[in-house]
Amino acid sequence: MDLAYLLLLQRLREAAGWLLNPAMELISELAASSLTIAVAAFVFWAVDRRFGSFLMLNYVGSSLLVQVFKLTACVYRPWVRDPRIQPITNAIDTATGYSFPSGHTQSAAAIYGSVGLWYGKKRRWLAVLMAVMILLTGFSRNYLGVHTPQDVLVSLALTCGYLWLNSKILARLERQPSFDLKVAAVGTVLALAAVLWFECKSYPMDYVNGVLLVDPEIMKEDGFMAAGMVFGFFPGWLIERRWLQFSTDHRSAGQFILAALALLPMLLIYKLLPLALTGIMGPLWAAFVSCALLAFYVTALVPALICKLQRKAR
Repeated sequence: MDLAYLLLLQRLREAAGWLLNPAMELISELAASSLTIAVAAFVFWAVDRRFGSFLMLNYVGSSLLVQVFKLTACVYRPWVRDPRIQPITNAIDTATGYSFPSGHTQSAAAIYGSVGLWYGKKRRWLAVLMAVMILLTGFSRNYLGVHTPQDVLVSLALTCGYLWLNSKILARLERQPSFDLKVAAVGTVLALAAVLWFECKSYPMDYVNGVLLVDPEIMKEDGFMAAGMVFGFFPGWLIERRWLQFSTDHRSAGQFILAALALLPMLLIYKLLPLALTGIMGPLWAAFVSCALLAFYVTALVPALICKLQRKAR
């Protein structure tokens, strides 16, 4: 039934020609590009510290949650399961990892859902818009032929459940600030446990004409990246909460400039550090270490520089 639905969308896509493809590709990638992560970091540093922290907490945690499900279920992509399905070529390039659940849908639900939860109570139109963007992103993954409906629906359920849990955690942190140590400890331990699971579990090894159909080592990379993000995020998050506590209430031009300049090292860590470390520790651990350093840079190192700037301005 799921593949039949994708074949139906494929016929509709062929009938429409190229007309909707660019729009669907844009919607699909809006919440899942590296630019989105940079925007989230800039918001945290220079626009709204509390919302930025909430946004990143939702994003990194739900990313790891979905990757755990992906690498546990090991469901092949639709075109691997049925050669009749012919996805958009550009969409295949960004469809990394196993198919179930959808990582792009998770990104959209985490980012747009965070905006809707944080700002939507006073701006109902914004909450509606964010909900529409989440649904459009999920549909775009089906339309482009890279995910089944189950991939999208389960990803939505997991991410929305995670956002609900985080809202409860943040409510408790408001009442009991010292609870942050337990949150950080659990998050860090779960990141390590996920990596251990990724390394120790078995994976399907199906061959076609003597060629491995899907290489698990390639599939595991997104999981190691997500675990690294969580592993670096929670210590930095704890340090910022307890000892830094920079402010975005009275922003200066200097803070905006510092935040903008801090994006360049962030890009270098994200793009170049894995390449430098791969020869030393292999691609998976290079991805883990690079993402851990990236998350710590965003949550602790740049905030420390902002604190220093704000102390000088007093």
